[in-house]
Amino acid sequence: MKMIVLLDQIQAGLGGKEKADTELGGKKIAMGAADTIDKDLKKKDSEVMATFFCGTEYYQANQELVQGKIARMCDKLAPDVLLVGPTYDYPEFARMACEVGVAVQTDTKIPVVAMVAEKKNTDLIPEFNQQLTIVKMPEKGGTGLSDSIDHAIELCQLKVDHADTSAFVSEYCF
Repeated sequence: MKMIVLLDQIQAGLGGKEKADTELGGKKIAMGAADTIDKDLKKKDSEVMATFFCGTEYYQANQELVQGKIARMCDKLAPDVLLVGPTYDYPEFARMACEVGVAVQTDTKIPVVAMVAEKKNTDLIPEFNQQLTIVKMPEKGGTGLSDSIDHAIELCQLKVDHADTSAFVSEYCF
């Protein structure tokens, strides 16, 4: 399975809130939080083929542009799946991830999985959980991150295999 991961500037390791104006970019490597996911994927003959990153303020000012570019980049690179997150309890990143995820899922044939923490995102989750499968994850510093990464990878594989996800979603997703 070849995966692309979408991160904000913080999770990509490009800086904190002061770097929220970071323009959309990407690298054909696993950056920041995607590196942890890549290590787990490699145990299953899979990989993170690229990391897309975007500052949350840049995204808010350029939503349609960013959504369109990410959808086109996904079409060009042809991953098996797009993982948006892990967003932890960062509401601006969670909104960006879910909006981009819906756009990619609508405009391409690439399946999308989101990873969002409930804390600080209680309004966002019901807004998107009918359009996207959102894996439950802990807040930043919370326990259970390793399990939620495993769940996200498992769900990605189920989607790639066109398997029934209903039992999985009812147990591990919002």
